Amino acid sequence: MTEYDCQETKKHVHEYLKNELSELELTEITVHLANCDSCEADYDFESVFNSVIVKSCTEAPPQELAERVLSKIRALQANPHG
Repeated sequence: MTEYDCQETKKHVHEYLKNELSELELTEITVHLANCDSCEADYDFESVFNSVIVKSCTEAPPQELAERVLSKIRALQANPHG
């Protein structure tokens, strides 16, 4: 069983927000958040940040941008050190 101190809570806050943890993990993090102002502030920030991303990313990128990004990824895969 994982002890949800600040470090563990902050490490799993994204999965917590996405409800991707077990019931026990969700409960333990909820308890920690309720008793830790620092982690609660990080949770609040992450929650708002995720909401902004979801609202801002509803459009597909222009085809030219998508092709440029894919080209750079392929170049990095072909030559990871240069």
